[in-house]
Amino acid sequence: MILRDEEAVSEVIGTVLLISLTVLGVAIVAVALFSQPPPTEIPHVSVVAGRSADNATFVLFHEGGDALARGNYHIYADTGSGLVDLTDNFTLAGDDIWSIGENLTYDGDGTQIKRVVVSAVDPGGGETMIAEPNAAGTGDAGGYADTGGSGTWPVVVVTPEPTPTPEEIIVSPEMVTDIEWQQQFDFAAKIERNDTERVDLIIYNYDDARSGPDKKITSAQAYEMTKNAAMDFYYNRTLQITGSIGQTGDRISITVIAYNATDIIASQSVLSIIQ
Repeated sequence: MILRDEEAVSEVIGTVLLISLTVLGVAIVAVALFSQPPPTEIPHVSVVAGRSADNATFVLFHEGGDALARGNYHIYADTGSGLVDLTDNFTLAGDDIWSIGENLTYDGDGTQIKRVVVSAVDPGGGETMIAEPNAAGTGDAGGYADTGGSGTWPVVVVTPEPTPTPEEIIVSPEMVTDIEWQQQFDFAAKIERNDTERVDLIIYNYDDARSGPDKKITSAQAYEMTKNAAMDFYYNRTLQITGSIGQTGDRISITVIAYNATDIIASQSVLSIIQ
């Protein structure tokens, strides 16, 4: 009978198992640590709250810091019954990014607001308060002078966002609309602005020979267009296409100019051919 000593083999196997368990444990800890999402960066923003001089409009003014996209912040306001989420009651002109210099305007009775809190929403749905503007001044998550909202809201200058000027305002004649000789034609323009006070139509024969040394265009005619009572933002002027405007085959230059109380707000010129 042959006896064998296997103690050395057992010690080696035990050592390998211990090392394997140690490596496995380190791997599990590493996966647990590094698989966690990185912490969400909390935006920093300075907000000023106040009312317009006539006390009719309540606004939150972005004074500085990070821009906030719609959906990434909530606005809570106390109108007498505690803080309530009124984010949908604050409107922002233009895009959905609230950035420096822009106002959020409250569409309700701003005189009832006693306290406002702005919070940032993280991807997980959690919220962190980032600003609490109040009657005593402007605060942030680090500290604010008047959490109760006592005192008087400051008066702020509410500057309305300028309405973008449309690039194309002449809707008649269009490229497929013919101006027919010795027929009436309805010239039409669409000015999508609420501050329009006057719209002028200027037409002349582009092919007409210029007379005199100063190249005067004798066929030029100007008219004020009439606001359409049935369609918002539309202005019209109907003219008889006669020889004073041009002949068949002539190119007609058509210009529409829109004004508000102080300035030109939109204009466009097109060429059309008399058929």
